[in-house]
Amino acid sequence: MKKLKLLLLTLGIIILAACGDEGTSIETSASGEQVYKLKVAHSSAATDDRLENSLQEFKKSIEEKSNGRIIIETYPNSQLGAERETLEGVQNGSIEMAVISTGPFSGFSKSMMVLDLPYLFKNGEEAFEVLDGDFGDKLFDNLLEETGLRGLAWGENGVRHMANNSRKIVTPEDVEGLKIRTQENQAHMDMIKAFGGGPTPIAFNELYSSLQQGVIDGYENPFSLIVGMKFYEVTKHLTLTSHVYGVYGFVINDDVYSSLPADLQELLEEETDKWAVIEREMNQQQEEAGRKVMEEHGVEITELTDEQYNAFRDLAAPVVESYRDVVGADVYDLLMEKLEAYK
Repeated sequence: MKKLKLLLLTLGIIILAACGDEGTSIETSASGEQVYKLKVAHSSAATDDRLENSLQEFKKSIEEKSNGRIIIETYPNSQLGAERETLEGVQNGSIEMAVISTGPFSGFSKSMMVLDLPYLFKNGEEAFEVLDGDFGDKLFDNLLEETGLRGLAWGENGVRHMANNSRKIVTPEDVEGLKIRTQENQAHMDMIKAFGGGPTPIAFNELYSSLQQGVIDGYENPFSLIVGMKFYEVTKHLTLTSHVYGVYGFVINDDVYSSLPADLQELLEEETDKWAVIEREMNQQQEEAGRKVMEEHGVEITELTDEQYNAFRDLAAPVVESYRDVVGADVYDLLMEKLEAYK
């Protein structure tokens, strides 16, 4: 009986050491130090994409600088679920970390929806001047308080444009009647409605097949994602509507973060800041190359005149204003204050 109790106690210790808090895998190195295995999930392509490539740089650097005390395992291409499912996984601790586009965050924290309002940021310089300061910190603070998701850094997703397989889009009238795939984000859906289209929320990992089968007429994405996911293979027309400047949130389960020793917490924050710089640079390069790739594959790309661009922006303006109370007047007003100060 004593031997049995000792065996059960030993097994219990082994199981606890292997699993850790909230599903985090914790092992012991040969030197007796704890080793933390952290999964990082995202929905972009597994190869030739700025998100996975930048995360591989992050993995290499943090494993080296932690002397192997942190091991990073990346799960691209929605391997652990669509973006909303991935966020739920990070929230409940079954997934330690994720890099997610801002759209799905609105279902977890209303203030995050402000980042998906149309025609706010003109470019990355403007966006990150705002997000890398106290406004971005406020959004992450709200997210942590409301969800237990700790924001670590902001990445770049790129300027979103309108693509479809029905006709060339030059005016909002050309959007009327088209079924346009959107994220599960009410602000995006309201924008498409304002343009006259029919918003159709579909998970990102189902977008290619939905285009291929004609379930939808079109979608809206940046060049980087269109090329990374090879959507150009099932796309005929793209118009440079530049309606949303998209960003990524790099998040971690707060219980997992709190379980790390202080020196590894500090290292994690330093390395995610470095990741943000690398990922933004890679995204810019992929955006620049993306247009050429699409043209080479026969996608018709349409540039708008200032008048045509303003027609879309003017229709979207009431949508932006209608979200002041939804995202929180304090958040909305602070963003407008920061944008005005930047200009």
